[in-house]
Amino acid sequence: SHLHKESLNLFLPSTHASKRTAVLGTSKSRLTVRIGSLYFTNKPNKNNWSIPLPLINPSDYTFSLATIMAAMRFCGMEAYSEELIYPDGGDVTEEMNDSSLDVIEPLSQRNVDIFKEFKENLKHGSFPPLQVVYGDQLGFSVEALAVIPKHTLIAEYTGHVSTVERSGETSSDSLMVLLDTGSPKTSLLIDPSRAGNIARFLNGINNRSQFSRRKANVRTRRFSLDGKCRVVLFTGKRVEPGDKLNYDYNAGVEGKSAGEWAKTGFYDTSNFL
Repeated sequence: SHLHKESLNLFLPSTHASKRTAVLGTSKSRLTVRIGSLYFTNKPNKNNWSIPLPLINPSDYTFSLATIMAAMRFCGMEAYSEELIYPDGGDVTEEMNDSSLDVIEPLSQRNVDIFKEFKENLKHGSFPPLQVVYGDQLGFSVEALAVIPKHTLIAEYTGHVSTVERSGETSSDSLMVLLDTGSPKTSLLIDPSRAGNIARFLNGINNRSQFSRRKANVRTRRFSLDGKCRVVLFTGKRVEPGDKLNYDYNAGVEGKSAGEWAKTGFYDTSNFL
């Protein structure tokens, strides 16, 4: 991130607005701007996602990435990936991920564009200011290393794509629903146990507990991009440095029994903190 330090400095809270205006102009219509190879949120809006600012200090940036890599190695993950992975020669193909087979709430074109810009930033090494930590009680969890505003993109949920029918073949406790066709043979899950990114290390909350639900500060959103389902995580409220990132694994399906959760690939979260 030190390669982009001059651009990043423009968007620090301590930078005077006049300096930003001198570089960016006074346009209020541009939600994001591109400076060099990175995209930045120009005008935060409650209806739109924001692009995260990475850590500027090189040692902090290196430390952040090192915690992610260490956690991945500890869990036996084979590869870091920012994309969905469809196994070569397997029984799950990318064509099966047809968003028209599910009921997906349309995403605004503005947010589709912001998501694409966020993914482009990741290719240039511009990652959210996060670290993975380990504790005896929670195991792995994710903490913020800087203030992260509400509605800031955190990560796309990535990993190998499998069917709900085959979910019993993995011991992963981090499965994410990708496509729900109503049939376990064609409904799809994301399994990050062998490859993925920081998304798999975020903690879930016990959605049967009002106290636990209040700890949720991250939300998930399934959406269609080029006819394919994708899943993204973003902050549901302002996150402070040192805050753990938590979200509801089963948002939208509260009230199901443990048996019903098992049939649909969702989790019984009653034992979560």
